[in-house]
Amino acid sequence: MPSRPSEAPAVVVVLTGGASRRMGSHKPVLDVGGRPLVARVLDAAGERPALVVGPGQGVPDGVRVVWERVPGGGPVAGVSTAVEALATDAATSGMPMPYAVVLLAADLPFVTSAHVDRLLEALGSADLAVTVDGDGRSNWLCSAWRLAALQGRLDELGDPYGRSMRDLADGIRTQAVDDPSGVALDVDTPADLARARDLARDRSRERARGRAEHRPSAD
Repeated sequence: MPSRPSEAPAVVVVLTGGASRRMGSHKPVLDVGGRPLVARVLDAAGERPALVVGPGQGVPDGVRVVWERVPGGGPVAGVSTAVEALATDAATSGMPMPYAVVLLAADLPFVTSAHVDRLLEALGSADLAVTVDGDGRSNWLCSAWRLAALQGRLDELGDPYGRSMRDLADGIRTQAVDDPSGVALDVDTPADLARARDLARDRSRERARGRAEHRPSAD
């Protein structure tokens, strides 16, 4: 969904501050397909500006990183930090606030710019667009929000520390965006990581075969 002339483009916010308890190590820096998870997620921003909230390990140069005032407060605290940073930027620069924010967890190795486009397009009829997998599970950290609605909901919640994304989304006009190809597959456990690495390797081989098949013949 394009921004209006009075609005800045949508911003992609990547949250890296999870505890990674089930994984046992900091997930955003884990290698999938030869790159850190967080770098793969940031690819989905495409040409849009991106902001990382939380630890910056594995984040490519040139991407802004901010920390929560009190680390470990959970995703809503991270979202609140992102919105505050965007408001400060707008006040300092005199530029308008973005019309929307895309929220992505740093453990989505296959999320794509095309899926981000789908989330933003779904905001034409909603204030929140959330990815829903084949089992009907909503992935609140693969979603897009109209910034005005997000700011209003954060104001209503008050202290964001320890609040859930489900709390944040409560009462918001929401549109589900299906995910038939599994681009919002997340990596929570060592078994998930092994599957993601296998899938990334398989996809890399398929791309290599495709390039070979389309290579001009030397004859």
